[in-house]
Amino acid sequence: MDNFIPEIRKLAERVSETESKRKRFAGFLRDINPETGIITKLEPDPLDDVKIVGIDGGISKKSLHGFDFMLVRAAGAFFHYRNGGLHNVDYFPSKLPMPKPFIMEALSDLDWAHSAAIERQDMEIMTAIKCIDKFQPDILLLDGSVVPHYSERPAKSSAVYARYSEMLDNYNRLYSKATKTGTILAGVIEDSRGMMFCNMIKSDVLSKVEHSVVTELIHILDKTRDTNMLFWALERGERSLVFPYSSRPEEHPVLKEMPAFMDKIHSFYLKTAEHDRPVRVDVTDKDQIDKLASILLSISGQHSGYGIPVPLIEADNIVKLSDNEMDFVYSQIMGYVGNLPGAMKLRREQRPF
Repeated sequence: MDNFIPEIRKLAERVSETESKRKRFAGFLRDINPETGIITKLEPDPLDDVKIVGIDGGISKKSLHGFDFMLVRAAGAFFHYRNGGLHNVDYFPSKLPMPKPFIMEALSDLDWAHSAAIERQDMEIMTAIKCIDKFQPDILLLDGSVVPHYSERPAKSSAVYARYSEMLDNYNRLYSKATKTGTILAGVIEDSRGMMFCNMIKSDVLSKVEHSVVTELIHILDKTRDTNMLFWALERGERSLVFPYSSRPEEHPVLKEMPAFMDKIHSFYLKTAEHDRPVRVDVTDKDQIDKLASILLSISGQHSGYGIPVPLIEADNIVKLSDNEMDFVYSQIMGYVGNLPGAMKLRREQRPF
């Protein structure tokens, strides 16, 4: 332990030094903003007759000896603002949505992981489509991106790829419905680990700037995530410039399978709370970004350390699944089938010591 503590101290000093450099270079980015337009200051929206839906989903999974089992639910929280205040709140399908059970047999561990992600996302997207029909919102917010993450895409040879293709079709349905109804569709990413903004600053901004710190700044950006730099660069009520979701959408593993919309998805970062990191926002209509950002600013950041829009917080609250709910469903299954081998828990859950 005597040798271990000095190593921890070295790591802490390294983290502190790197963070100091990021803060200093964020100041440089603000200094050159008049020439580059990296940062835009926004005014909060007055929230006069604005209808917003937040969509989220919850999932609880359990692997058993003979099959895999999961509970999934999704819900929309509808917030109607008038005269700067909250006028009405409603829910779809309800404030206490029942979870839907799924049983998957003989899937590989990878396909099981993909299947769980697909079912949760698809239920969220179908709920979003129904919420547009029911509430006719001005804005519909997804918890997470408006594009499925590439890491959750199964191989075409996978047993669950056909189900994945169905999910992509439903994403396209949602995009089309939002376009037809004039609903602003956006995804709010709570903990983005992206580096697109930093990469764009390197390639499109710093390449045109002559300054002694540019070389060192590029070195820092090479090992910095967007939100880490923008925490220092943005003040509350500011957004970053807008950039494409992918620099090469025709090669992106997900977007290339959605050709009608692959070049329409754009992103930006918005700082909604003084002491929180900026959130990344993905949109399907970049022409509505300033309107969207101003409204997000007005419905977020009520707590200075947590900048997520209130409708998404409420949606998350009503879809969370507890271990007790999974345990109840499992006990019901066992009550029907008895102690069959396929329904046995995995050994790691039954160790006697």
